[in-house]
Amino acid sequence: MKIGRLKNIQIVFSLPVRELRRLLIPPDRFVGSELLRLHRDESHYLRRVLRLRVGDSLAIADGCGQLWQADVVDEHTVRTHPQPCEQVVQPQPTLGLAVSIIRRGFDDVVRMGCELGIDRIQPLRCDRTVPQADHRAERWNTIVREAVEQCERLWKPTVLELNTLNAWLESSSGQKAFGVTRQQNVRPLIDWLDQTAMPQPMTWLIVGPEGGWTSAERDALDKHSVVPIHLGGSILRTSTAAVAGAVELVRWREQQLNS
Repeated sequence: MKIGRLKNIQIVFSLPVRELRRLLIPPDRFVGSELLRLHRDESHYLRRVLRLRVGDSLAIADGCGQLWQADVVDEHTVRTHPQPCEQVVQPQPTLGLAVSIIRRGFDDVVRMGCELGIDRIQPLRCDRTVPQADHRAERWNTIVREAVEQCERLWKPTVLELNTLNAWLESSSGQKAFGVTRQQNVRPLIDWLDQTAMPQPMTWLIVGPEGGWTSAERDALDKHSVVPIHLGGSILRTSTAAVAGAVELVRWREQQLNS
């Protein structure tokens, strides 16, 4: 029995916009124009990473709640459709993580916080922050961009400038809780959120260095009415505590939105 080979058969699948490969581009780059000139790194990403060719479709998110469908015109240009195909209002309340920078693991805090739905990430330098902890703002913003593209968020979170705990407490707003260990009569984060926290525009969780808070920092936190909470019976690394707290914050907000 001979089995003939079928040649020159092409099957084309039309994917929903949500399933197209994504690129994050700020809205000021293409407002009022359907032709969008790509930067060198974006062009390289489309050709070498996503392996898109002329005529292929992709989705472009602006990081401000809108999604466009676009088509590749050439290796340096895409054409966006005239109107966004999806628009999402930013969830409220806004959720923030203020975390002491650490020697290893802050990249994971930024990436996972973005993927989970955190809106603002505040790197902190605390009294017991290790000297080897790196401040890598450019790296963290790259991680956020890649995470937004990967997890298909339409709102890009903000990584704020590195600040000291005291200076940030003086200048920031919103209700705040901070993680502690080995302290009696402290509620879990989820209980504080459910029983005490009000749906204000901004809610922060503060995670300190692995060496713990100094007495001066505890005084500053108390002065600004920041509430101590715990994240379970285990002693967690800073990066683990930040991610665990992010899960609780996002879950609480979802409950607020669905109630």
